[in-house]
Amino acid sequence: MSLRKGNKGPQVMHLQSALRAMGIPLPNYGVDGIFGPETESAVLQAQQSLGLPPTGVADQTLIRRLGIDKKTMQPQQQKISNPGGVWLLGAVAIVGIGIAIKKATTE
Repeated sequence: MSLRKGNKGPQVMHLQSALRAMGIPLPNYGVDGIFGPETESAVLQAQQSLGLPPTGVADQTLIRRLGIDKKTMQPQQQKISNPGGVWLLGAVAIVGIGIAIKKATTE
């Protein structure tokens, strides 16, 4: 399965999430599930960064390289530990140490 301009749905959302996790911004529309010009541009950036032919189409090679399971089109649930306390789940990083939550006070 390939994703291209005009596609819509949860598969596109997974692709967009993986692109953002790779550090490629989607500043205008974000993860909206619509493969438009912004997502196409992000796919081109990812392909260039990964040394793949820049087609603007998210083919199986790009999907695999982004860590998205090709059967379910969801981020793979592989956990990789980091000595600094960062856990990676597919294309999503969760910081396990150093997160502080401040309770907002109202006056």
